[in-house]
Amino acid sequence: MRLSHLLNKQISIARMITESGDKLMFSTVTSEMGHIQPMDRSGSEISEGVFGKAFRLYMDGDVDIQEGDRLRDSDSNYYTVITDGVSRRTFGSIDYLIVILAKTKA
Repeated sequence: MRLSHLLNKQISIARMITESGDKLMFSTVTSEMGHIQPMDRSGSEISEGVFGKAFRLYMDGDVDIQEGDRLRDSDSNYYTVITDGVSRRTFGSIDYLIVILAKTKA
């Protein structure tokens, strides 16, 4: 079973790759549907003393997403997956991911 009926935003996932030599760049890996919710109303500590707006992203369990990936939603908001921010969950026959994100600038 999938969460397709609950997912309401198109999410583009970009990952850091080596372009040539020591040059790195983000390259779009895939585009999937997801559901983004703020974790709380105010800014909070995201990790290691860094404060910002934290969000929770729900996605199907078969999506390839890793810490450090950069995401862009259909409203052109940018997010970064924080360290240890990806967790796989199961509810009955539904496998899904909960991803903790920090909102970033373009």
